[in-house]
Amino acid sequence: MIERVLAWENLVDAWNDVRKRGGAPGVDGVGVRRWGRNWEERLVNLRRAVMANTYRPAPLKRFSIPKKSGGRRRLVCLTVTDKVLQRAVLNVLDEVFDPLFLPCSYGYRRGRSTADAVEAICEYRDAGLVWVLDADIDECFDSLDHGLLMDFVRERVDDLILLRLLEGWLRVGRRNPEVGRGIPLGAVVSPLLCNVYLHRLDAEMVRAGWTLVRYADDFVVLCRTEEQARAAREDAAAALASIKLQLEPHKTAVTGFDAGFDYLGVHFERDEYTYVWEGKRITVEGDFPDFLFAYGPGYE
Repeated sequence: MIERVLAWENLVDAWNDVRKRGGAPGVDGVGVRRWGRNWEERLVNLRRAVMANTYRPAPLKRFSIPKKSGGRRRLVCLTVTDKVLQRAVLNVLDEVFDPLFLPCSYGYRRGRSTADAVEAICEYRDAGLVWVLDADIDECFDSLDHGLLMDFVRERVDDLILLRLLEGWLRVGRRNPEVGRGIPLGAVVSPLLCNVYLHRLDAEMVRAGWTLVRYADDFVVLCRTEEQARAAREDAAAALASIKLQLEPHKTAVTGFDAGFDYLGVHFERDEYTYVWEGKRITVEGDFPDFLFAYGPGYE
C-alpha cells in the first residue's frame, strides 16, 4: 500500500491538489509558491525520507475562529510537505474505506455533498418521517480515541509504514501530549479518519432500523413519531458510548418539521427549507428541485 502512496503519479497529484487549494504556510513559514519552486526535488526527498523512516511530521500551527453558535473552533495549519504527504495517503485510503461507508454518510465523500444530505431529508419528510432527533456529538473531533481509531484502520490496512505515518500524525495532533485522543480540524486526513470512526455509529443505528443522515460529526435521525425519536436518542447514546463518545445534552433535542430545526446551515420547517446563499435568503417549498443546489449551499 505504501508503494501506491509513494508512486510518482500519486505524489504529483497530491502536490497539484495542495497547490490549487493554496492556504497559509505552516510552522516552517514555507508557502505553496516557495515550495513549488523545486517541487520535483521536494517530492523525491519526501519519498526517500518516508522509505528510510526519517520523515517526521512538523508541529502544527494552531489558531481558532469564532463559531456562529458561540465559542471558538480550534483549527490547525500543516506545512506544505505534510499536506502533500497526507493528501497522497488520503488518495489511497479513500479507495480502501469509502466503499465500506453506508449511504447515510454524506460528509467529505467524493460525489456526495450537503445538497445530497438535504435532498435525502426532504425525501424522508415527504415519506412521513416528520419527527427528528437533532443530535450533537460532544467535542467529537477532540474526543476520538486513538487506540480505537487505529484498531478500525488496521481492519483494512496492514502496511506498517502507512500505519506508522498515521500514528505519527495523530501523535503530533494531540492537544495534550500525554492523552491519546483527538484529531485536528484542518489536517488533510482528519475528515476521512472521522468517517472511519463514526462508521460504527452508522452501522449500529442502521442495524437498529433507524433512518440516519450524517455529515461528518453532525447527524439527524428521522422518525414517524415522537416516541420513536426519543427511542432513537437512547440508541444513539448507546452507540456513541461504545466508541467512547457522547451526545451533548444541551445541543441534542427531539423536534420535528412542525417546530423546525437547523441542520448543515439549512433551516427546515414544515414543507419548506431556507438557507443563505451569497447574502440572499432562499426559501424552497415542497419537492426538492434538481437544479437548485448548483447555487448553494455548500455545493461540492
